[in-house]
Amino acid sequence: MGLFDRWKKQEPPPTSGGAYLEFDSFPFKLAVAQVLMYDLGLLGEPYRGGDEYMKRYKPDLETVSGEVSIQRLLPHIEEAEAYFRALNIPAALAERVEKLYVGEELEIYYQINPQWGDFDEYFEDGKAFDITAVTEREIKQFPHLKQFVFNMFHDPPEELIRQLNQWGICTDCD
Repeated sequence: MGLFDRWKKQEPPPTSGGAYLEFDSFPFKLAVAQVLMYDLGLLGEPYRGGDEYMKRYKPDLETVSGEVSIQRLLPHIEEAEAYFRALNIPAALAERVEKLYVGEELEIYYQINPQWGDFDEYFEDGKAFDITAVTEREIKQFPHLKQFVFNMFHDPPEELIRQLNQWGICTDCD
């Protein structure tokens, strides 16, 4: 690997032909990608943008101002979000998703914004990752999804909980 390969833009893994999952909610797509990419390893090489960001900036994280850190983070976040928005998830993998866990410590959130916890107020305690709505069209793609665990700083809307429960997805079970 050459010196500059380390900072080369990571592209979503190539996908074979066939149908792909469709998402109306980007945070919901991230929860699914967490399971399939990081937990089960089914989406090729996991995206490691946050790791690369930290390798590059860790030497001076303690000495630069918050403003400089935010200026560094914003383009990184934009690139990472573009990666995950462009990620095609084969519909055939939907049957592997049985449980979704949404919590501050998820790998996918770190890879998108490795310092979101350092700047709680600026990033509104990870509000960009909050799942506030999921459509029936999205849920119907996951025949084995039975449990949805929310463990973020912000509680999900009661209407979302009600909808998930109506669709047979447990939100208060262990």
